[in-house]
Amino acid sequence: MAPEGLAVPDGSKEMPRPRIFDLERYALSKGIAGMIDQLIANNSIVTKSRHENFFRVDNVLVNRNGCSETVSYFIFMHAKKVEDPGRPKTILVTVESAYAAMEGIPNPVGQGSRFFGQMLGERWEPLNKGITAKGRNKRKRF
Repeated sequence: MAPEGLAVPDGSKEMPRPRIFDLERYALSKGIAGMIDQLIANNSIVTKSRHENFFRVDNVLVNRNGCSETVSYFIFMHAKKVEDPGRPKTILVTVESAYAAMEGIPNPVGQGSRFFGQMLGERWEPLNKGITAKGRNKRKRF
């Protein structure tokens, strides 16, 4: 049973499930914009996940059970190239989820790290673009 005032619907009509509003997660979310700014400014490392998105890990200070501790904070993002008629091409980066590491819950498993700018470049022009099913590259190389 959720504490008074913290029960929230998950928004799913097909398979609704009870959710509990997490005050720690909410407080940490207020710092995401600054963390993304640092990610861009420093061209920091991001890690590809198994779900075709990527994540960044920051160390953050949290207060749990009256004690301050430093924990890993995972910010999951997705980036895609946006091509709207009559507008310049852009890359849209969306934060999909963010949460602090918790004891007893496994950390996400990465599938290769790269600099943020490199990851954006891969979204701008995927590495397999121009390669046919037979493995021949039709793009000209200069």
